Amino acid sequence: MMRRILSILTNRLNFILLFLLLQVIFIVWIVLRLTQTWIYIHLVSVFLGFLISLYLLSKDENPMHKLSWIILLLVVPVFGVLLYLYSRTEKLPNSITSRMKNFQIIREDELKKIESKESVDNYKQQKYLNNMHFPGYQNTKSKFLGSGEEKQKELLKALNQAKHFIFMEYFIITKSKMWNQILETLIKKQKEGVEVRIIYDDFGSSTKLPLFYYRTLRKKHKFKVVRFNPMKLHINFAMNYRDHRKIVVVDNKIAFTGGINIGDEYLNKKKRFGEWHDAAIMIEGEAVWSFTVFFLENWSFCKKNEVINFDDYKLKHYVENKSLYIPFSDIPSDANLTGKGTILHLINDAKEYVYITAPYLILDNEVATALKLAANSGIIIKIIIPNIPDKKFVYMVSESFVSELINYGIEIYKYLPGFIHSKMIISDGKTAMIGTSNLDFRSLYMHLENNVWLNDEKTILEMVKYYSGTLNQSMKITKDTIRYRNIIYRMIQAILRGMAPLLW
Repeated sequence: MMRRILSILTNRLNFILLFLLLQVIFIVWIVLRLTQTWIYIHLVSVFLGFLISLYLLSKDENPMHKLSWIILLLVVPVFGVLLYLYSRTEKLPNSITSRMKNFQIIREDELKKIESKESVDNYKQQKYLNNMHFPGYQNTKSKFLGSGEEKQKELLKALNQAKHFIFMEYFIITKSKMWNQILETLIKKQKEGVEVRIIYDDFGSSTKLPLFYYRTLRKKHKFKVVRFNPMKLHINFAMNYRDHRKIVVVDNKIAFTGGINIGDEYLNKKKRFGEWHDAAIMIEGEAVWSFTVFFLENWSFCKKNEVINFDDYKLKHYVENKSLYIPFSDIPSDANLTGKGTILHLINDAKEYVYITAPYLILDNEVATALKLAANSGIIIKIIIPNIPDKKFVYMVSESFVSELINYGIEIYKYLPGFIHSKMIISDGKTAMIGTSNLDFRSLYMHLENNVWLNDEKTILEMVKYYSGTLNQSMKITKDTIRYRNIIYRMIQAILRGMAPLLW
């Protein structure tokens, strides 16, 4: 108990949330002191809210995002105007936006050097990703990893084979048995002369790692370590933009990605939400180069002044395979929304079925419409979501989409043993996408993400087997099995769903 209290008191996130609460209390105090002029403040806020609403309607943005702001501006004009003005000025400072775009251009220029490969089937999906400056590769093979245990085994094996460099980029790194195994191997390889670089998201790992853990890794173990978007005492909306990627690259020979972070829950050695069901993929061959470039792009962004020579890491490794692999990424300064576009292509181009695993089901208008249209066209749509949620408010929003989607014949299942965290889409058993993107607004619009599109039917067959096995442990949700909540629960659910584009 004492250890838990100390953990709460020394947690950086708690300090920052406390500071935010003090800011809110101060604003409320100012407003109360101005009660005599409240009517004028209210009228000015209503007028500003009207102007902001007109501005939002004229913008090329997601309609649900615009609607959420307009509702907030109309219902609580004073709070809505203040929050909107705050979010606009602090959303992504121009210095960060321009710097991120600069490194995006460098990444695009580097990948334009690759002669993109194409196949006859699913040409439209390939062309879309190529036009987003993500080349297609052949001479690449992969292995689907259907659990954290499988991934850890292959990861340790690959790390032990490293001769030149190891790159690791994670949303969450937890001091855990899983991390201890990895750390032991990294220390050994560093002593052998292997270069080790690590990026971890400061928010994602804030409750998992000591405050200055990155300094420990630098000084004690001589690793090169950076935190993405370090949290500061001053809360601003730029703090919302997080590095949600999970990338490991070894010698430009092998790369890993998928839903699995570093922590004992991913190996089911620590169970908080029942059985943790996850998936990853190991890539070997030419397509690894894109993962190397993604990592170096973000490293350069985080380090600001460090100049990276990409050619220093372009080690050759040949694997014979005619299947196509297209790794791709998303960053918040890029309006292309490549992950969302790829998801829409996989749904719209399906002729028989679409299989989806999704820890969170918080859909924007376009993705929801695509799923409904596909279902109405006779395409079998199956989606597996968790039975035990990790975030209850988020789960309430997911539930609201479930009841809506099953009315269109979309089959939705709950993974009964616990929490499913894998993020993948399979279309007709011929094309698939796997990586870090969730079906929610944060992944599709705000976070740094990475995924891989592939048409390797051997690997996709393993993904289908994983899906079928998961389906056998899941319960289909029907109109008869939907749990109808009381009016207060449904009101809270409706409010949360209305605010979903601003929250999740």
